[in-house]
Amino acid sequence: MKQLENRLVYLFTGEFFAVVTFTLVYFYKFSSNHSYSLMYALFVLNFILLQSSIYWFVKWQSLRKKRMTLSNLYHILAVLKKLNLFLLCVAPLIFIMDMVLLERASFSIFLLTIFVFIFSVIEYINYFYIQLTNYKYGRGKKPSIAKDIERLREMK
Repeated sequence: MKQLENRLVYLFTGEFFAVVTFTLVYFYKFSSNHSYSLMYALFVLNFILLQSSIYWFVKWQSLRKKRMTLSNLYHILAVLKKLNLFLLCVAPLIFIMDMVLLERASFSIFLLTIFVFIFSVIEYINYFYIQLTNYKYGRGKKPSIAKDIERLREMK
C-alpha cells in the first residue's frame, strides 16, 4: 500500500513539476518570440499534463482516505478526453496561420513547436488509449484513466 501511495505521489508531483517547468522555460526563453503556434502547442501539452497530475492527485487522496474524493472525476475526464482531441486537431490550423500567413516563426521555433505538438499527442495517447511509458510493468496496457472512463460507461 505504501509503495502505491509513493508511486501516486511521484506521478502527480512529476506531472505538475513538468507543467511548471515548461511554463517557466517558455516565459524565460521564448515568450518574446510571439509564436502563436509554440504558445498553443505548449498550452495543449500543459493542459494534458495538468489533467493527469490532478487525476493522480485525486487517486492518491482516494487511497489515503479509502473513499473516492471526487465522485464526478471520471465524467470530467471523459469530457476532457474529447476536448483534448479537439485541441490537438485545431493545432495544425494554428501552425499554418502562424508559419505561413503571419510568417512569425523561425525554422528552429517551427521544429520546437512540432516537437512540443508531437509530445502532446504522445501524452494524449499515453493517458487515454495505450500506455506507452510504463516500462516496469510493460507497454501496451490500457492506461488507468482510460480504464476509469470505461468503468463510467459501463455504469450508465
